[in-house]
Amino acid sequence: MHKYIYIKNTINKRIRIDKYLFIYFKKKISRQKIQLYILKKLILLNNKTIKKKYLLKNNDVISYINKIIKLDDHNYIYSNKNLNVDIHYEDDNILIINKKPGQVVHPGHGNYKNTLVNWLKYYYNKPNISENNEYNNRFGLLHRLDKDTSGLLMVAKNIFTFNYIKDQFVNRTLKKTYLAIIWGTNLKNKNIIKNYIARNKKNRIKMIVVDKKYNGKLSITKYKILKKFKFFSLIKCKLETGRTHQIRVHFKHIGHPILNDKLYGGDKLLVKNKNYNKKIIKLLKILPRQALHASTLIYKDPITKNYKKILTKIPNDIKRAIKYLKYNF
Repeated sequence: MHKYIYIKNTINKRIRIDKYLFIYFKKKISRQKIQLYILKKLILLNNKTIKKKYLLKNNDVISYINKIIKLDDHNYIYSNKNLNVDIHYEDDNILIINKKPGQVVHPGHGNYKNTLVNWLKYYYNKPNISENNEYNNRFGLLHRLDKDTSGLLMVAKNIFTFNYIKDQFVNRTLKKTYLAIIWGTNLKNKNIIKNYIARNKKNRIKMIVVDKKYNGKLSITKYKILKKFKFFSLIKCKLETGRTHQIRVHFKHIGHPILNDKLYGGDKLLVKNKNYNKKIIKLLKILPRQALHASTLIYKDPITKNYKKILTKIPNDIKRAIKYLKYNF
């Protein structure tokens, strides 16, 4: 069933269809998802397929399949009890998951059933519904990790905790630490990477470092080298901000991408050495995803008001990669 939006004399200047719908749906659906729905022909213009960058004109008619505005609604998220989820910590207010590499966090991009949010719907059975749509639609999930990043994810089990922890994210009092293997050793043992990150206009899947004037968001990563190998470094990162792909973008920007990060070039043979090429290729096979793990969370408990520190062990695939580096590099 289609619904229709009639664009009459309401446009003073030309506006992209994805931006118009983002505003029309009161920002409940991201522009990225709207673009996906356009590509999948769930959104039509004048009953025809359209490009996502189309500039609307007066008298245009947008039609969309009614279900797209419900895809982010908790009532339409599938319940899935079959996912193998590692519950790392749980109390009356907070659930912390140790996410496995390859697990998708939120429904979208053709995967609407096999995500951690689907599992959360099963686990909670009935969510504590509130006026906060972000809380409802994510079943209390406070942040995300990329599909191939492993590590700790926080979930609030009630709206009070959700708002309390969310404030800590906003005010940067909640601390997240990551472990990563990066290409190269020619960098300071301790440093701060501080710049601005925005979505790459040429490829909206990727993020990029930009000047502040291009509407980039301030991004701060502190890092410390734990161990250097011949062509690689094991590092610990502390995030002062939580931008999309922040660590991956920052280390790509300074010329040290994360090992086997396929989106940002870490999967290429960046060192050409006849004596080590085969070993590097084997290393990429040992760890067939980006070498990034969310290892530590420090937050203030909503009840006791004391700080809690939650740690997780290095996952087996990164552990194997470190061992291989130790004995071969």
